[in-house]
Amino acid sequence: MTINGRRNSVERGPLRPPSEARSLLVRVVRNCPWNKCAFCPAYKGEKFSLRSLDEILADVKQVTSEPGSDKIKHVFLQDADSLIMPIDRLVSVLRFIQQQLPGVERITAYARSNTLAHRKTSDLKHLREAGLSRVHVGLESGCDEVLKFVRKGVTAAAQLEGCKRVRDAGLELCCYVMPGLGGRRLSEQHAFETGRLIAAIKPNHVRLRTCFVLEGTPLAEAFTNGLFEPMGEEGTVREIRTFLSIIAGTYTELISDHRINLLLELRGVLPREYDRLIRTIDHFLELDPEEKKLFIIGRRLGIIQRLDELSDDAIRMRIRKEAHRYSAAVPVTKNILY
Repeated sequence: MTINGRRNSVERGPLRPPSEARSLLVRVVRNCPWNKCAFCPAYKGEKFSLRSLDEILADVKQVTSEPGSDKIKHVFLQDADSLIMPIDRLVSVLRFIQQQLPGVERITAYARSNTLAHRKTSDLKHLREAGLSRVHVGLESGCDEVLKFVRKGVTAAAQLEGCKRVRDAGLELCCYVMPGLGGRRLSEQHAFETGRLIAAIKPNHVRLRTCFVLEGTPLAEAFTNGLFEPMGEEGTVREIRTFLSIIAGTYTELISDHRINLLLELRGVLPREYDRLIRTIDHFLELDPEEKKLFIIGRRLGIIQRLDELSDDAIRMRIRKEAHRYSAAVPVTKNILY
């Protein structure tokens, strides 16, 4: 980690949510205890382990002794399933962070829904009382057939139970869903059943993470063997529209904050901003084919971020000039995630 330009030897994992870009990263577990999801390239070939309390506290102490540490307001606990750690050890970590950083405003962590389904609500309350603020959960889908196909290792019912325990404990909950994960064959079921799951959970936030077939993943192998047909950009947007129609009356915040998503402007509070979100989707869907293509190329090359940028003639010229760099080939490099 770097604070005020100074580097140190604090151990840090490879991933964190975009919303934690400015957070102090504290690694409490290494890698993922499941590590079998067909779509995920992270942690492959790596062994899962719990870090010792002494290791974790030493990292926190080192970081908080450096100039600038008093400016740290947010902390994220890594890696993929921090809440699998014994509760008493995690409580000790949270309390030590609060002790070392009295000005900290938020402490968050990833957790697998299956882990949460096996946690007592009382244990999750202890974590909240010790300082944990928010739990990030990758649901990906609410469709059991999709979950089985991608080897998620959990059912929709278990996901609901795990997330319900988080909400009952008074913790903030952020759920991730993956448009396109069902491919063309399961698209409709994936959209409807994921929407129904989110409507039942009522998380504080729902984050979109578009499914791409990434090199070196089991999903790429399934694609090569003809077992998975990607949705494509327009098909994925239509699927998101269906998903949104199911959660239209749910009180939650929809967030599209990762570059892997085509429509980054899909951010708003439901149900209040539902109509605006649908208008944004329909704006894209109603573009003529050439305009759609121009926008997709511009987004995937990182030239534009929003639909309204297409009205700029200079930007349109630049996209056309650089279009030869764009390829819609499948699979794609995993670098698109990082």
